[in-house]
Amino acid sequence: MYNMANNRINRYLGAIALGTVLLAVPGCTDTWDDHYSNDPVSGTTQTLWDVISDEKNHPEFSRFKEIVQHAKYYKDNTHAVSTYSYADILAGGQVNTVWIPDNDALTEAEFQKWMKMLGESRADGEGGNDAYNVQQQLIGNHIALWRHNISEPGIDTVKMINGKNLVFDKGAKTLEGIQLGDYNIPTANGVLHVLKGVVPFRYNFYEYLKYGESQTGSSKTDSLAKYVVSKDTTYFSASNSIEGLPDENGNPTYVDSVYRTSNRLFESTHYLPEEGREKWLMSEKGFGARINNEDSVFVMVMPSDAAWIEAYTRLEGSYKYSPKYLDKNKGNMNSTVYLDVPVDSLTKTSIKMDMIAPLVFNIHKQPKVGGEMWTLEKFKQEKGEGADYLLNTFGDTLRATENWKPSDLFQGEPIEMSNGLAYVVDTWNFPTEYYAPDVEVEIESTGNFYNTESNSNRYKIGSGSKRYSFPNDTYKDITEKYGSVSRNNFYHLENTGPTQVPKVEIKLTGNNPNAYVPNAQVMSGKYDIQVVLVPHWYINIADASRIPDMYYKQKVDTILYNYMGEIDTMFVNVPTSEIDEHVIDSLSAINKYKLNATMYYCTKTDGKDNTMKLTPSKGISYDGHKVDTLTLIEDFEFPYSYKNMRYAYPTLYIEGATSKNDAKDGYVFDIVIDKIILKRKK
Repeated sequence: MYNMANNRINRYLGAIALGTVLLAVPGCTDTWDDHYSNDPVSGTTQTLWDVISDEKNHPEFSRFKEIVQHAKYYKDNTHAVSTYSYADILAGGQVNTVWIPDNDALTEAEFQKWMKMLGESRADGEGGNDAYNVQQQLIGNHIALWRHNISEPGIDTVKMINGKNLVFDKGAKTLEGIQLGDYNIPTANGVLHVLKGVVPFRYNFYEYLKYGESQTGSSKTDSLAKYVVSKDTTYFSASNSIEGLPDENGNPTYVDSVYRTSNRLFESTHYLPEEGREKWLMSEKGFGARINNEDSVFVMVMPSDAAWIEAYTRLEGSYKYSPKYLDKNKGNMNSTVYLDVPVDSLTKTSIKMDMIAPLVFNIHKQPKVGGEMWTLEKFKQEKGEGADYLLNTFGDTLRATENWKPSDLFQGEPIEMSNGLAYVVDTWNFPTEYYAPDVEVEIESTGNFYNTESNSNRYKIGSGSKRYSFPNDTYKDITEKYGSVSRNNFYHLENTGPTQVPKVEIKLTGNNPNAYVPNAQVMSGKYDIQVVLVPHWYINIADASRIPDMYYKQKVDTILYNYMGEIDTMFVNVPTSEIDEHVIDSLSAINKYKLNATMYYCTKTDGKDNTMKLTPSKGISYDGHKVDTLTLIEDFEFPYSYKNMRYAYPTLYIEGATSKNDAKDGYVFDIVIDKIILKRKK
């Protein structure tokens, strides 16, 4: 019976594509035969269509009958089967349940509306463009696969053939709260229930944008809708089509062609070609959520046309591109490779996809507030009020700040979708930190050093250079007084010789997972360029979790001499909690260092990197006393953006500036760095 039933389902559906996956969910109180058998029930040989079209015995079904009779079956919104109506389906071998609105429920005005959408009420025969919506919104909203009898009380969630999940309360004898009249009318190929109303159709987010008011020109979200629908891809599915005889050349032909439509925005990213003019794009960002999924619960911010324009205008200044950039992935000392950039296209593409990516939130993945998980009802009441952060489906964490709270995003009353809530907003209220983020670069990985053959003279560090683990909580007595380090580690740039200084060029692309935007890239506009330096003596603590005994016993004037010697092996067990501030002051006196910094960045439309010295020629001094953020230059302006670029980025060249004379005054040749920060000017 299972195979027979499935064959009937497959013959009927033929891999039917109604804009969603049609997965039937049997009710828990029905029997297997209720769902799959199409054998006559109670001796009847009448089909569903026979009963519905019997105007002598059932004149109350005449309006629904007329609509069904003229409604062609659509494989998708553009492919109708001209010779196959829903009357044929209900007269066929597939088992269905029909909740049929009677004529009192389906008023004359409603009837005329649906018939006009089918194109049947117009003399010229046109007007059928909305026929797919009749299938989805009316017919498909009242028919489900298999039998759903009322045999005993219970509540089932029934998946209709349009993909919507509707609540069938058998005890109350209602579908979505609408009362049944007669019920359990048996037929040879299913069962019929009479409804005293029409089940309201609710769009999912995707349907709302594709088929809703946006497509009639009466919506406030036309710009958003056009962008989303533009990412549709319709393709022929050979595996789901019915193959006929091969043609004269032996190529397959199909007697029933099935098409599928997918949307690139349903994924987090859609990678573009590695080569050609589009290789400058890292990836095309999407929602990271299938907003057509009826089994998910989303909240979506839908910018109105006014908010769309506001956001685009606000972001535009950060997305200024040069026609050419130096390709730092392929450049070497024998050749210089430049990336050709279609400026207008990149600007528009980057801004729009960065506007789109953060819009969707999965209710079930939001943080608990007051120990409770969010529900749709709770969210509708509170709109995220009190949450420390929200997680969007693209993977961003939007944190509350002094000037922004999550509830700022959700303005007005939401539109209730079949899979969540849509907030159509007139103001772009995403936090400033999200669309104008700081760029935080942890340099503990050599992968962040720009070290090609062409600039090897700008990359010289000692073999002992490495990342040091420094758990802030473990060394709490130290870090509370002298500063904690980012991500519990720092990087030591060792000198290459007794009087040599380290040199390193750092890629300025965000990589700090704790940053507001972890992978932030440099955008056009102003930044304060900062470096976070770490006391050199943190190395000794990280190495042995203790302080050299000599620092307690020797006078300050002899510390310098001993420090420049081999003190790393002279440790005793002295807890960090017993460190005397006088000792730290002494350590700082011999742990000072100087550095110079230079920025390499695109300043001309020919793509060539220019340089700008950020520190004076004699270097900037660091006293070595505590973890400190030094500003190398304020209001540094990048004329061009690197956002969404694959192989182009600015670099910061840092070199030690300690001289032999400086060493006599307690300066060391090494440099200890926590991270680089490009602080975005708002």
